[in-house]
Amino acid sequence: MREWSERIAADWPPAEVETEAGWRLGYGGGVTFRANSAYALDPAAPGPVSAVERFFHARGAPAAVQIWPGMADLDAELAERGYTAHRPALVMVRGIGDARAPGEGFEVLARPDARWRGLWPHETADPRVVEGQHRIMDRVPVMGYAVETAGSARGCAALGEGWVGVYNMLTDPAARGRGLAGGIIDTLLAWGRDKGAHSAYLLVMPDNAAALRAYERAGFAEVTRYHYRVRPRPEG
Repeated sequence: MREWSERIAADWPPAEVETEAGWRLGYGGGVTFRANSAYALDPAAPGPVSAVERFFHARGAPAAVQIWPGMADLDAELAERGYTAHRPALVMVRGIGDARAPGEGFEVLARPDARWRGLWPHETADPRVVEGQHRIMDRVPVMGYAVETAGSARGCAALGEGWVGVYNMLTDPAARGRGLAGGIIDTLLAWGRDKGAHSAYLLVMPDNAAALRAYERAGFAEVTRYHYRVRPRPEG
């Protein structure tokens, strides 16, 4: 599953990356586990967990490790060391050669504008989280920001190596049920196809039933899943 770890790391990049003792270690200021976690360079033979703990705890952050299918032994070892399971996610994929042309009322921006940013209060009021996510997105070489013209829905997509990674989907609760999420997805997939991508993926929590329905309607299907094992920094 290293392929997926690498793809997600490229599309949601941390500010700091080190490779040590069989681990790829990424730190992004503590915003999102995707940018603040470790993955094993050889999933069949991960390195010593102590290397992970040194890296993250030196930065005042919890040690977080990605667990993918086939890593049951590492999952059990971390559980024994006091790591708890967090943020399970499905990876969903679809080809985009037949992506529909976006409908009227949607556009893709090179940079997030006031409409795109204006939806953040519906997800978080923490300015540290908001600005931390924008710093992550700023590190992506090619990113498209889709927005509904009136600013009622948004999403973004990272483009790389023939893939489009869809992130930060959000719809104003007052505008839900109008198909706006589907319009944002169509817009991002068409944007990626026009730039030469052949496939798209997204990540979604398995208990987010509304999002799962929307993504399945858009043609996405689960290909794998993962979660994190997390251990806080010791006190003192």
